[in-house]
Amino acid sequence: MATVTMQQILNFRNGVQTFMDKTLPLQAAYKLNKIRHAANKETEFYQEKFNELLDQYAERDPETGNFKFSEDGQQIMIQDGKMAEVNEKLGELANLEVEIETYNLKIDDFGAIDCTPEQLDALMPFLA
Repeated sequence: MATVTMQQILNFRNGVQTFMDKTLPLQAAYKLNKIRHAANKETEFYQEKFNELLDQYAERDPETGNFKFSEDGQQIMIQDGKMAEVNEKLGELANLEVEIETYNLKIDDFGAIDCTPEQLDALMPFLA
């Protein structure tokens, strides 16, 4: 078991995607899949809390009830004067610590596979 933050779980989910189409030694593939499934459950919790924050703080179109977006369409608009509060709550959510089983994942499990430092960084909190 390892204690990790929600942000580390999100980073793991993004980083592990690059390994999903590679042939790995069976032990590494098994452990990564098990950790990925556990991370997916934690990500569902994160997404629920994130959506609750949006429901509470996002600006909505009074006619349709839909979220209002920035001019470039990339960001949901936050109610006036609430950005600092939202950022604080998002930071708390990202730093929330959870226990997750790592299945004793070791760097040696991967054999001679190549990876980038960014991919390794995403895996590091889950390595024994």
